[in-house]
Amino acid sequence: MMHSSNSGLAHGTSGSPQITSEQFEYSQKVEENESKLREHHEYLTKKLPQGSPIKIPSNANINEQEKQGYKQVKYTWERGEYKYVSRWHTRTPGAPPDQTNNWVVERIRPGTGNGPNARPRKHSILIGKTSSGRNVWVDKSEWDAAIRARKNGDESQKQKEMLDNGHWKDDRK
Repeated sequence: MMHSSNSGLAHGTSGSPQITSEQFEYSQKVEENESKLREHHEYLTKKLPQGSPIKIPSNANINEQEKQGYKQVKYTWERGEYKYVSRWHTRTPGAPPDQTNNWVVERIRPGTGNGPNARPRKHSILIGKTSSGRNVWVDKSEWDAAIRARKNGDESQKQKEMLDNGHWKDDRK
């Protein structure tokens, strides 16, 4: 006589799938990692941009980088004829000891070739705001010269102030 069984009941199981403790631990790790990723995404898209000296639009591209000796997050977007880059970074190697996490903001207006409206490319760094709230920009070539002077140990007071003002402290609360 043959016995037929359609369920796992005859074999001590209910027929429902069971997971091993290893599978359970793995699924717990996956959930934990997904939660950390969500938190990090929230930090990059909502919290960190609050420290930028200019408003970063919600549709900005975000590029997180691990550089030599420091971390950096770049936000890029276009508005009008300009491309903007608001870049947050930790203290860089060789920076003054009092430098903390900070922002550097750039704007770039592409040049146009020939014709009556020809113009050169314009690349500027945000170094301050006027009393009326207007942004103050300096040409990137001046900024780069000040950085070279700082690295060589012969920056002028004007260059020091420009670099100090152009490295906006991250004042998020």
